[in-house]
Amino acid sequence: MKNCLGIEIGHYRIKIAYAEKGELKEFISERVQGMDLTDMHVCADLMKEYAIRCRNVVFVIRQEDVYVRRFEMPLMTEEQLRLNLPYEFHDYIGDEMDKYVFDYAMIQTKERTMDLLGAACTKTLSQQFEKLAKMAHLKLVGLVPAVLGLERILEYAQERKDYAVLDLGTQALRIHFFREGVYDITRTMEPGCEEIEQIRLGDKNKMQELGIEVEEENREETDKEKMAAVLEEQYRAVQVMRVLNFYSFNNVNNTIDSLYYCGGGARYGELIDALKETLDLPVRSVAELLPEASLDEEDEWIDSPQAYGVLLA
Repeated sequence: MKNCLGIEIGHYRIKIAYAEKGELKEFISERVQGMDLTDMHVCADLMKEYAIRCRNVVFVIRQEDVYVRRFEMPLMTEEQLRLNLPYEFHDYIGDEMDKYVFDYAMIQTKERTMDLLGAACTKTLSQQFEKLAKMAHLKLVGLVPAVLGLERILEYAQERKDYAVLDLGTQALRIHFFREGVYDITRTMEPGCEEIEQIRLGDKNKMQELGIEVEEENREETDKEKMAAVLEEQYRAVQVMRVLNFYSFNNVNNTIDSLYYCGGGARYGELIDALKETLDLPVRSVAELLPEASLDEEDEWIDSPQAYGVLLA
């Protein structure tokens, strides 16, 4: 893809990847309290602050804002497929198909069937992204689900096998499973890393809730010990192994040999250490899949590899 921006708007951060012909040149992760897609001016003003001379943009659609399914259908024409695709999402959206836009990617065709990835998001969300691009004076060239951004990262890793990718998000932790590099399913665990971040930032409300002195300079040793204990409990509470075991039980022939991690929680070394101690398989950064993508910042782009992955078309 030519020079382009990949942008993911999270609950608390906006992540911007800038690539030239697929090569990552810059990555920005900016915390914005109360980030909301309905508040277009906040997003547009923030994007204007960065002096990157590029108008093309691909937006990442968050996992909770899009339905992505892998399914098999009888072999048919593209026109027939477009007509039948919405019905594959009936269990999720019911009879409100007219409120959604649909798209698909062909995985492979066989003699009588097609293996597909389908996606559906609301027309309202699609229009919000169009409005945001216009306000920021950007040219919208694509809307891509987050998991497909990860899938493109795996394609460039050039090893065709099964993967498990743990996204350490603020509101939820999600393990995305890929069969032979193709998206399969996502398992969500709550809560995410929000409380860890609140404690580490010394959020006043959280400090009061925990009975810890609000002002850092006035904290006694007992306060610091309590904070450390609460954080340690949070790190240990992540039930990743149970999800991995359940997936393996239902997919006995899978070839998952590592857990790759990404997301905002990746910046907490103690959390990563806890995962390594409690899991029975190696825990690795997504950055190991694309070592050539490292920037001067220590692999900061793994905060949202999706924002970079959507540019690897």
